[in-house]
Amino acid sequence: MAEKEAASTSTLAGGEYEAEDVLADAEPWEPIETKLVVWSFIIAGIVLVIGLFIVPTSVLH
Repeated sequence: MAEKEAASTSTLAGGEYEAEDVLADAEPWEPIETKLVVWSFIIAGIVLVIGLFIVPTSVLH
């Protein structure tokens, strides 16, 4: 019992938690969330490509 109390007062150890315990009360993943994540990555990729094109051309001129 003393070990559990000591573990609960520790800072960011995380060793006392199991994946099942952490994910037990997780909400289900909605399809709209999947679309948001996918579109965020697509937009980030497009912005990265545009940025990689604009920055070198602006430095060279």
